[in-house]
Amino acid sequence: MLINVFRLFAFAILTVLSISSKAQSDSVVLQNKFISRTFKFTKGTKGFFTTSFKNHEGKNEFIKGGSEEFSISVNGETITGRNSIYLSHSIERIADETKCKVNLTTDDRHINLQLVFRLYDDLPIIRKEISIYNNTKEEIALTNMDVENLQFEVVNTYMNEVYANYGTTLTRIPYKGNHDDAAILLFNLNAGQGVIFGNEAPSVLKRTELYMKPGKIAIGMGLINESYPFKKWLKPQETFTSPGTFMYVSTSRKWQDAFEGNFQDFLRNKLGVKLFQHKQPPFFIYNTWQPFFDNINERIIKECVDNLVNTGTDLFIIDAGWYKRAGDFEPDPIKFPNGLKPITDYIRSKGMKAGLWFAIASVHNKSDIAKQHPEWLVRDAKGNVENLHDGNLAEDGDEWHSAIRTMSLGSGYYDHVLKLLKRRVKEWGLSYLKLDLSIATSAYVNDVNRTGDYNFNVSKIYKDRESSYWTMYERMMLLMDELKKEFPDLLIDCTFETWGRYNIVDYALIQHADYDWLTNFDFAPPEGPLAIRQMNYDRSRAIPPNCLLIGNQFMDFPNYQYVYFSMASGSALMVGDPRKLTPSDKAFYLKWNTWFKEMESKYQFTQFRQSHDVFDRPTDLNWDGCYRINTEKQGGLLFYFRNNSLDETRVFRIPGLDPNSQYRIYSHDDGKSIGTFNGNELINTGLSITIDKTYSAKVLGIEKSL
Repeated sequence: MLINVFRLFAFAILTVLSISSKAQSDSVVLQNKFISRTFKFTKGTKGFFTTSFKNHEGKNEFIKGGSEEFSISVNGETITGRNSIYLSHSIERIADETKCKVNLTTDDRHINLQLVFRLYDDLPIIRKEISIYNNTKEEIALTNMDVENLQFEVVNTYMNEVYANYGTTLTRIPYKGNHDDAAILLFNLNAGQGVIFGNEAPSVLKRTELYMKPGKIAIGMGLINESYPFKKWLKPQETFTSPGTFMYVSTSRKWQDAFEGNFQDFLRNKLGVKLFQHKQPPFFIYNTWQPFFDNINERIIKECVDNLVNTGTDLFIIDAGWYKRAGDFEPDPIKFPNGLKPITDYIRSKGMKAGLWFAIASVHNKSDIAKQHPEWLVRDAKGNVENLHDGNLAEDGDEWHSAIRTMSLGSGYYDHVLKLLKRRVKEWGLSYLKLDLSIATSAYVNDVNRTGDYNFNVSKIYKDRESSYWTMYERMMLLMDELKKEFPDLLIDCTFETWGRYNIVDYALIQHADYDWLTNFDFAPPEGPLAIRQMNYDRSRAIPPNCLLIGNQFMDFPNYQYVYFSMASGSALMVGDPRKLTPSDKAFYLKWNTWFKEMESKYQFTQFRQSHDVFDRPTDLNWDGCYRINTEKQGGLLFYFRNNSLDETRVFRIPGLDPNSQYRIYSHDDGKSIGTFNGNELINTGLSITIDKTYSAKVLGIEKSL
């Protein structure tokens, strides 16, 4: 409902709801039991900006004088909260969310702006986005966008630690975040307080600055003079809405705790993670890429499917190589003489869902689409057609990635490929799409001059190279949204190669796609499983781990049990040759996949993962692990891995439990109960774990006793 904040009655209602938003002639206060943010304004005159941001538990004032609130350049002229004119604001309550909308304009009324702030009853976080409306008769250029631009201190400016790179790397101010910084923690150890600054912009366009200028925090996108600039041409009467930002306040003795608890609740319940909107996503996924690569055919696929029956496999993905030429994406008539529909039908007849690989913007140089529409191709500074993926400009070839050229999603190719994907999903009954290879930047080519599109002919919707970056990423997100709209149950995998940097993942990606194929580790155990758990450790504080797919671990590797449990501690995806599986191998996979899916039905453990300060980053000489405990239902899984450590027994604390409750811990491996333990004992003393062999795992169930 819409609340008139000038009325005392409305304020009383909000107070009962533990969220207050009170207005006078010159201020608005957004607050809940954790935090408050105060804005100052004078109606009809210049100036709307934050004057206070408080952590109620720590009782510190984070805002210092001089905040600009936001900053955006319009045709080179800078608009901030300081030089904008306040028009009005409104506050709306929807369930547990308070949304505050603030309407501003410029002196000449040519540009209207709306700031939107979101506050949740039980979370110490405020989200923000900006909408900009072009009220002129001319097209305008937006650049240099800071959604947040504040003079901000956590206790003080100079005694803070910065945890960057998905919350894994300790560094110091000044710090400028990049594509690997969806969330950055600024933490003061002495005060036990911190703030996580979140940036929901896509890929290389993210920019988060901590004190690059004295006392200033800025969250936005690349500046016009930087390698990956944000630029948007806005037509008359058109509105642009920025990606979101957030500031999450934490009070804790340890920096690791800032990424646990309420922060994970926010990611799970409020961020809009696409994967979590599926009632029953697949648990165990098989992909054909290795050892077959593009040497697949109808016989091989059917034999692999047959050998995965009774293993608990949920999703079977046919990777690259099923087509004659990229771009046209017609089944190879030699490999698949009957087409792909009989193959996907066969997969489903064996109780598995079918998935398929596509290059989203890469086409073969001699494909029909490349010859018919050369105006849609990305071009370099000299006007030559470009391969943004790996830079190879070979004219022809028969391999899956031969003679690649990059099509622009900011052209008519967008409609072409969207129509193609929709047709394939319908015709072949696909449940999953793997959308791969570069669209704007490469994960492998580090030459910034070979990024974006230098060609902006009339068939393309951008006017210059600088604006091609935002257009390409915006259209990729829109394409995934359009697919989701027509096929709500479709699983979409947007790979790190498509997103444009090695091992990249961020909030923009998982708000539009279900998965990010994050990387590939081909090493046999123990190196491969260790690398996979390292990657999950490195990303999972900031990103839900089940959104991350990591290849290429074989189902038929030696010590495949160690491999499998390593995968299951994140997202269970495997490759290999299923035809080599023995009956005992298949029985192992069926036993554990069945149990994990039972535990998922009971506890939804794939939406939870905890490291706390209990587990170190995996290395060859240590132990590692993680917890996957539903903190609301107080049950889930405990993963422990002994690597090449000399000690057979270690003790691990289990934070996040109720200290006054009893917990049963048990083994699915042998069906035996480990024991019943007091929550306080598990939290403070821990659980003794024995693993008698190196490079082995132990997985236990935990549940709150009735």
